Amino acid sequence: MTYEEAITYLESFVNYERKTHYHYSTAFKFERIRKFLSCLGDPQDQLKIIHVAGTKGKGSASCFIAHILKEEGLRVGLYTSPHLKDLRERIRILDPNNTADEKIFFPGMILKNDFVALLESLAPKIESFHHTFSNLDKLTFFEVLTVVALMYFKDKGVDFVVLETGLGGRFDATNATNALVSVITPISYDHEQILGQTLPEIAYEKAGIIKSSNIRAADGVGVAVTANQTKEVMDVLRRRAASEGSVLFEMEKDFYFKRLSGDLMSQDFFYKGLNDGSFFFKTRMLGTHQLVNASLSLAACEALSLHGIRIRSDSMSRGLWNAFWPGRLEVIHTKPFIILDGAHNRDSASRLVNFLEKEFKKFSKWLVFGASEDKDLKGIVEQLEPMADKIILTRADNPRSADPEKTLKPYFKKSGLTVTNSVEQALEFLNREIKEEEVAIITGSLFVVGEARAIWRK
Repeated sequence: MTYEEAITYLESFVNYERKTHYHYSTAFKFERIRKFLSCLGDPQDQLKIIHVAGTKGKGSASCFIAHILKEEGLRVGLYTSPHLKDLRERIRILDPNNTADEKIFFPGMILKNDFVALLESLAPKIESFHHTFSNLDKLTFFEVLTVVALMYFKDKGVDFVVLETGLGGRFDATNATNALVSVITPISYDHEQILGQTLPEIAYEKAGIIKSSNIRAADGVGVAVTANQTKEVMDVLRRRAASEGSVLFEMEKDFYFKRLSGDLMSQDFFYKGLNDGSFFFKTRMLGTHQLVNASLSLAACEALSLHGIRIRSDSMSRGLWNAFWPGRLEVIHTKPFIILDGAHNRDSASRLVNFLEKEFKKFSKWLVFGASEDKDLKGIVEQLEPMADKIILTRADNPRSADPEKTLKPYFKKSGLTVTNSVEQALEFLNREIKEEEVAIITGSLFVVGEARAIWRK
């Protein structure tokens, strides 16, 4: 099996990342992934895991945590989704002893040979599983990829694993693991047709990673941390933690941060932690929302102390500074400024606008926008359109992408929009028309951002 054949084999499984209409609890049969892992000897039980769920900031928080642990001298497996360009971005090992790829945007990606070898070894086991447990339906793309990641991390003997959920939490394939710490990033409206129409319904699914089977701390409780949430979401999280025997550390109650200063290169903030320690940190990740993610990640690492694992403050400081998450308020060019940001719901679009109004108030702004059709297009456009002087609509090469002419354009009130059928066409038009003193924001979905980033780097 070549690498290309391995990708083709993986893509033969149903991929819900490329579908828009399905029922969450029916499509994601949790018994299926649990049973398959059991057939493999439960490799996940040999891993020390920090599990991250939420609506916004999951990837950034996972990245922060992984880099902090790496700076503590630990080899850390990092599993995230989706990828921007290369599937292997999702499965990485951050190794403190490997400095050769520190300047690579996605250091430590699984090698193609390792990826192929794992899929080759799993293929007959998958076939046997499908035959034996035909009542559970076939494994999905994300389930198989999650198993590949867990097997890879186990085989490589990593010290820790940071797992980002794919969708929801309760039935997500990553929830077949038992974590030392469960981390909940900000929860807002997203995937309503799948996870639920109300915030409490969505929160209930996300909170599913807080469970009684998670690894108990020395005093017999599970450990969870959460970002600040709306009252109705926090009520769900508190009830879930209480019912599952977990302590829940809350932002603005048990730990908090305050932004001190910042520019287009970095920002400084004050952090008061779980143990009442006070610290000053700096990060290259931009936007106040990244300080939420950074502080949440610090609390998650501090919470490991309940398991007898203490992370030093200097490791936290270096980890926050070295953490980088492409496509999140990423400035890829100056004169003119070109900014990538995967804002994919109303809240993240609002945060993006606030950042732009603060940092680029006097600049004329271009908006290059493309989004998946299952998103809250009306809500996102209502946030983004007022700040844009010129607009280019486009679409990523993905079946979920909304048609820019038929689907996206009707949400915009401004006339004179430019419509393109690909991200490449959008960038070609932008490069011809944008002036040096202007700024362009490419946003709407990580699929669009990923394509734009790859094209720009060429």
